[in-house]
Amino acid sequence: MRLAGPYWTAPGRWRPRLLTVLLALLVVCQVALAIRLNLWNADLFDALERRSTDRAMDQIVIFVLIVLGSVAVNTAHLVLRRWLQLDWRRWLTQHVVSHWMEEARHYQAALIPGDHANPDGRIAEDIRIATEAAFDLANSLFYCVLLLVTFVDILWSLSGRVDVAGVEVPGHLVFLAIAYAGIGSGVAFMLGRPLVRATDTRQTREADFRFGLVRARERGEAIALARGEFAERGRLGRLFETIVQSWHAQSAGLARLLAFSSAYTILAPVFPILVSTPRFLGGLLTLGGLMQSAQAFQQVTGALSWPVDNLPRLAEWRASVERVLALEEAVRTAAAEAARTGDTAINLDRGADALLGVADLWIAAPDGTALLPALNVEVGPGEHVLVDGDPDAAAALFRVLAGIWPWGRGEVMLPADRDMIAVGTRPYMPDGTLRDALDFPQATGNHVDALLRGALGRVGLPHLAERLDELTDWSRVLGGAELQRLSVARLLLHAPDWIVLGGALDALDPASADDMLRLLAEALPNTGVIVIGQHPGSADTFARRLTLQRIAGGEVLLNEVYARRQAASQPRRRGLRLVDWLSQGYGS
Repeated sequence: MRLAGPYWTAPGRWRPRLLTVLLALLVVCQVALAIRLNLWNADLFDALERRSTDRAMDQIVIFVLIVLGSVAVNTAHLVLRRWLQLDWRRWLTQHVVSHWMEEARHYQAALIPGDHANPDGRIAEDIRIATEAAFDLANSLFYCVLLLVTFVDILWSLSGRVDVAGVEVPGHLVFLAIAYAGIGSGVAFMLGRPLVRATDTRQTREADFRFGLVRARERGEAIALARGEFAERGRLGRLFETIVQSWHAQSAGLARLLAFSSAYTILAPVFPILVSTPRFLGGLLTLGGLMQSAQAFQQVTGALSWPVDNLPRLAEWRASVERVLALEEAVRTAAAEAARTGDTAINLDRGADALLGVADLWIAAPDGTALLPALNVEVGPGEHVLVDGDPDAAAALFRVLAGIWPWGRGEVMLPADRDMIAVGTRPYMPDGTLRDALDFPQATGNHVDALLRGALGRVGLPHLAERLDELTDWSRVLGGAELQRLSVARLLLHAPDWIVLGGALDALDPASADDMLRLLAEALPNTGVIVIGQHPGSADTFARRLTLQRIAGGEVLLNEVYARRQAASQPRRRGLRLVDWLSQGYGS
């Protein structure tokens, strides 16, 4: 409700509310048609018992009307339910993606420990299950409750009174239906408990296998260079074998449950007829009443069996909801930690002064332990500064200046976003043409072709000048050195006031790396440049050089963050404890 409730409750969301009410009315219509069919059974068999042709023909006409009404209501219900399921999924997907893909939350959340790996699967698959199954479960529960309320009354009236040990008992079929459903549900419950755990395990194994395939695809070049295909095949094979094991466990649970449910389902329509036959033979019940009571008995037992019938789907739904909530919680945690202010936070000062630097900056690891001690550095307009040393500390400093690392404390002076560009080891290449990549983040067409070709030629990529409108995956077509040269061309085109380079030239040879820096100095003489990390070229091309040393020992710098990580590592209480208990299997 916290995550998905605003789909209905947010201002202006009148259409989902209206359609949900309409869906509920269609369920009421379905129950009404079921009641009418039950009454029709009585009328039809009474007509047959009396051998009345006219009444039998009337019942045929009524049956046709019931069928047409059922077709119309069920079709409208299906269309409306699927529309709401898709619209809710679209809304929730946009909601989660917008939070996840905002202000580097997707990057920061991945650094926070917890059960929120594979965000792609959680967004694509778990949101689908969470929304589709929620509608299906709620709809079937509402339908069963209405059936129970209405058909208990019908079954009670048809039961009459029976003599039990000299005592007249009214509504005996109702009590038998409750007992029949209770015994059946109890047995199905015991047989289904391992199935819940097996279903949850299989979902997890399937997600792990998908992630393993994605990982193999992303590391394709490294695998090929190391001739690691054999090891990868083994790893993927082992991941799939875990699916096989969980599949067999699920199959065994399904087989046990199916064996019982088959007998239970076959007996359900016969049992009330056998029980009521003495009253029929004694003339206390008509043939129509006998058949009507049998159908009403089935409806009541079916409604009472809803929890056990839907146990596997409920477990699947709950597991998917938990995974979506875990991802959303990680994103919220990242957002909260990035929003910290005061003496124990990194305070970003985006003032009007032309300045880039840090003052008394302490950088922490994502767990709150100290990574880099107090640091002071400033970069003036047109100045080139090199910051190298410990790779982890340098990488963290680069991310702080890029505005995506919230863990630490101190002051960071940054120009406005439009005045500064940060470039990492592998620059981002948007989907589209080479022209789109060069113009990014501005709109395509911001630079004329002559400027684009000139920039490519200056950075040593003249062979790409005639491919500006070629549509391909440039991040895969170009090598690491070409991508870094392309990022320099992008800098020349956009001419920012400040440039932060984090290993953005490390794929180049030393002479080429120095050439790129000299090119920036000549083309952008008033632009301040800070290179963070190991520079392959000469340090003599920089005005100043600073060497970083990492703190050793794991001193706690951010107590609040550290305490949150420690609390997150402890087992936490989950909602729907009954489902937890059901999932534990035998012997719990």
